[in-house]
Amino acid sequence: MSEQKEKYRTPLSDEELEHFRTKLEKEKAETEQEIERLKSSAESIDKNADDRQSGQDHHPGDVASDTQMKKTSFTLLEKQRDKLQKIEAALERIDMETYGVCLITGKPIQKERLEAMPYAMHSVDAKP
Repeated sequence: MSEQKEKYRTPLSDEELEHFRTKLEKEKAETEQEIERLKSSAESIDKNADDRQSGQDHHPGDVASDTQMKKTSFTLLEKQRDKLQKIEAALERIDMETYGVCLITGKPIQKERLEAMPYAMHSVDAKP
């Protein structure tokens, strides 16, 4: 094994890795459900906006409210998609036996941090 790969080798036991894999898979499923919910919500906002626009009243407050709700939904959707990518990357790191190691410092990520955010890629000290 190369020195570089050894530097990033997980300090966690097989049991701990399985514990975090289970947590990540559960969080992945929940995140995928939230993404679907947010997509439906955005579609609903579009439909309601179209229904209102087909009416005679085009109150500026309604238009602004729809725009803000849509913007909020898309922002939340992007955050969930970013989270999903991080979860999938963490699962890959488990497979590669590099999970739980800071990508910046190469030092172990605190277990408490991994429990709170199992897709963390950086230790608290190195968090960008």
